[in-house]
Amino acid sequence: MHLMTFIAVAQPNVFERGLVILAQGVFFNAFFVLYLFAPRTAHRLVGYFEEEAVVSYTAYLAEIDRGGAANPPAPEIAIRYWGLPVNARLRDVIVAVRADEAGHRDANHKFADALASARRTTRPSPAATTDGRLGGAQA
Repeated sequence: MHLMTFIAVAQPNVFERGLVILAQGVFFNAFFVLYLFAPRTAHRLVGYFEEEAVVSYTAYLAEIDRGGAANPPAPEIAIRYWGLPVNARLRDVIVAVRADEAGHRDANHKFADALASARRTTRPSPAATTDGRLGGAQA
């Protein structure tokens, strides 16, 4: 929804839209391969991307607040999706998107941590018996 919202804000031309689609296609395929072979790394990478998004949106908010960037009315798609007031501005949208990105960041780092934790979990040796003795010898 973030992409659709900012497409409504930026109103890219056909060439720019094509570049977005191309970039998404390249990223999707590269990420798919990464996730197949290293899901923990994939989640960590997304967590870092989301953190950079939070930093970028924070800088964007500062730019709007100092008057260096426009603060037009929020697009209808954003108002409906985030339940913003009908008189919401772009700044309100950015605050909502930044909160989403922070949630995504935390979730992806938790997934990466869970995968790392599962990997560290030791499993009993196949040679160990249920009573902890090796070799399965009976007394």
